[in-house]
Amino acid sequence: MNRILTGLLLFLLLCGTIIQFPATTQAENDSGWDQVPEILKQIVKPTFPDRDFLVTDYGAKPDGKTDATQAFKEAIEAAHDAGGGRVVVPAGTYTTGAIHLKSNVNLHITKDATIKFSQDPKKYLPLVRTRWEGVELYNYSPLIYAYDQENIAISGEGTLDGQADHEHWWPWKGKKEFGWKEGQPHQAAGRDLLFEMAEKNVPVEERRFGEGYYLRPNFIQPVKSKNVLIEGVHIVDSPMWNIHPVLSENIIIDHVTVTGHGPNNDGIDPESSKNVWIKNSYFDNGDDCIAIKSGRNADGRRVNVPAENIIIQGNEMKDGHGGVVIGSEISGSVRNVYAENNRMDSPNLDRVLRIKTNSIRGGVVENIFLRDNDVANVGGEVVRVNMYYEEGDAGPYTPIVRNIEVKNLHSNGGNYGVWVRAYDRSPVQNLRIIDSSFNHVKTPMLIENVENMVLSNFHINGANYDNDPPTTTAEISGDTLSDGTFLNRAEVKLTAADRDGIEKIEYRSGDDSWRIYTHPIVIDQPGEMRVQYRAVDKTGNREPVQTASIKVIQTNMENLKMYVAKAEINPEGIRKALLTRIEEAERDFNKGDRQRGNKRLEQVKQYIEKQPEHHISKETKKDLVKVINHLMAD
Repeated sequence: MNRILTGLLLFLLLCGTIIQFPATTQAENDSGWDQVPEILKQIVKPTFPDRDFLVTDYGAKPDGKTDATQAFKEAIEAAHDAGGGRVVVPAGTYTTGAIHLKSNVNLHITKDATIKFSQDPKKYLPLVRTRWEGVELYNYSPLIYAYDQENIAISGEGTLDGQADHEHWWPWKGKKEFGWKEGQPHQAAGRDLLFEMAEKNVPVEERRFGEGYYLRPNFIQPVKSKNVLIEGVHIVDSPMWNIHPVLSENIIIDHVTVTGHGPNNDGIDPESSKNVWIKNSYFDNGDDCIAIKSGRNADGRRVNVPAENIIIQGNEMKDGHGGVVIGSEISGSVRNVYAENNRMDSPNLDRVLRIKTNSIRGGVVENIFLRDNDVANVGGEVVRVNMYYEEGDAGPYTPIVRNIEVKNLHSNGGNYGVWVRAYDRSPVQNLRIIDSSFNHVKTPMLIENVENMVLSNFHINGANYDNDPPTTTAEISGDTLSDGTFLNRAEVKLTAADRDGIEKIEYRSGDDSWRIYTHPIVIDQPGEMRVQYRAVDKTGNREPVQTASIKVIQTNMENLKMYVAKAEINPEGIRKALLTRIEEAERDFNKGDRQRGNKRLEQVKQYIEKQPEHHISKETKKDLVKVINHLMAD
């Protein structure tokens, strides 16, 4: 059932005007999941020739001290030049700087092998073309990097240790909880400069950072690459994001363990990438577990490549800012995200599904599907959509968020079940929550601007939440004439009922904006007034707009004479006699003699009441007497 839904639930009272967008049907007919088999057909696991190149044959020593950077470089080049193969890292601990993968090479870290990446930033020079927080630049090389390569892999059961800590890399964030101390340099100035250059469309070749700018490298970053496999390895303590495919296609991430609680330690960030399959992996992170991105602001719009066809299956997520996250760098748009059979379990996991954007980012987020996910513990919101992230509503690039379906999701804990803040000009469209239960939630819902919300077999804290709108009754009181016109004032009392409970009643009169109803509405201005009203229940269902038309006249001598002139009074002599008597009373009032004026009006009443009904009807008599009584009481 489609409803227009806007408003804040539970204690937050904001109003907005809904603008309707053309509705799409993918989320409504449940056909989104039909695309998954077709996407998986396109994601082919890369294969490699049966040739091994041991890094120890090229000078690497498993002593944890000797710099093996050159050995890794030579082994990878040898495998590539031979047409491909495995570069094998035998048991032991190896220290290295940046590793650059080449086509047809599988970097295989054996079970008892650990690669420790140098804590010296100079080991990640020269600068390479990369992307940092959604903006292209030349910066330190990622720890493992590939640019414009095909058929590459990182495999095995060994460990990749970024060695970031409170003394190395993490303090560059500029936060004391990560080791930064007053007076030490950090990333703020470099970050601001990079974003400024992007907004001014400075050519990427001129955006050269690195030393002195303190922009941390990501751990694994294939750029403009195809057929990428990351399988089996344990990734720990990245300087920043862990796995960050950019402008890449056909990516498999399987049985990977990602841990690290440093700043911006996202697990996987597929950015402007297509056909990404994340499965059977484990995340315990200091930031988002999986965050899907497509470029930031002007640079994202310049590149204009979406992230699309992202499949997330069978993963386990512990700590993190969010389990499945979209944003905030999504100026190039995100579409077709499918997450199923994942387990999330940590009070330090802030959200299950999170979409974060604003009107500086812009972009379209659409076709986001979650099903059969189990959330044993969550700390923040189960579902959170926020169009006011960071800069808020401060730009001209209004984002669009539409077609979100959450099905068979069962969770425990959290501050909110569903938390949505969108713009009245761009409501979230087609949000569906089906066959789901959110338990032990502190506040069930907070919703601002959602259009076409569907709740079916959905419970929060055991209470059923539905799509049935509330019903409001308007009780209008005051002294009226026989035609329903109110004398001097009318009072409108609104009451609403719904089994989910009433969050608020809104009303407006004339061209006014919507207001929250808190006490009876008093109308004391003469004329005809249209009062519109509607209620919102605690599920967020909004009642269709109801209207009451109210006409008020002031009781004065002019209106009394006007009423007599128009009333059905026969013969005409009686009308003239009435008007003469009323004018006499009016002259007394104008002279300030109220007592004499009231006496004359009393005589007018008596004259009216003694007339037979075929001269003055019963209703007209009552109306005239009411008006005169008001005049005498004023």
